[in-house]
Amino acid sequence: MAKQENELVLPEEVSKVTSYWPRDLVIISIPKMGKGSIFGGLTRTKNALVFDLEKGGYEFIEARKVSVYPSQETTKYEAFLNYIKWRNALLKEKGKYDFLCIDGLTDLDEFSEIGGTMTYMNSIIGSKFNREGNIKEGKKYEYGEPEWKSVLTLPDGAGYKHTREWFLNQIEMFRQIAPYRIYAAHVLDKYIKDNGKEEVVGSEINLTGKLKTIFASKVTALAKLYAENEERYLNFDVLNDSIIAGSRAPHLAGKILISKKLKDGTIETFWDKIYN
Repeated sequence: MAKQENELVLPEEVSKVTSYWPRDLVIISIPKMGKGSIFGGLTRTKNALVFDLEKGGYEFIEARKVSVYPSQETTKYEAFLNYIKWRNALLKEKGKYDFLCIDGLTDLDEFSEIGGTMTYMNSIIGSKFNREGNIKEGKKYEYGEPEWKSVLTLPDGAGYKHTREWFLNQIEMFRQIAPYRIYAAHVLDKYIKDNGKEEVVGSEINLTGKLKTIFASKVTALAKLYAENEERYLNFDVLNDSIIAGSRAPHLAGKILISKKLKDGTIETFWDKIYN
């Protein structure tokens, strides 16, 4: 019997590895560990851009960057609007940069409360939300007005679905903007209770609720940034199920030197150990 055109053919051979570089790399650490300097070093050696979502995060760092907080007086809502403008500008020029560094995820999570609320307001089910008189034709309340409510005020925690979806939609847009994405995130200690006492059992990404595990499952590699004197290392070792680390890329294993402070005070970075 002749094969029909476009009939699927099941493979006979083992396919070869087609990618070595991590498409999505997450670097987690406590604040003030030098992530900004390390990202800045990447922009000076490769075709990379830092998308800075932190207030004052890159004031003293040389880097190719765009910041949603152009000044210390910029409000959170103004920063959110700046984020949308810069994100849309990057989407219009997809592929302009090989690497997009998003610093950081916790700030994006905070923006998701505003973005998720607005998305819900523009949906059919939320068309009466934040409207005067709770009707579709009512005046729409703006963020910052006393009557404005967050989607997280919905009963039974229903609002978290909308903030989560908004956040994950941003991640999908970043994948359109650049072929390789690097995220900075703050670390959060994970506790358990044992005989009424809390004990630290590991670390996790500082994101809201289920978002931390959903996001972690979608990326190529996660590493904890730690210091040894003037050197900074990325640790990809998975010590136990409570510590977020690991990589699908075989060459990203163990502890890898990523930066070193030189005698003249400058920072030397070693990104070729990651993207070799």
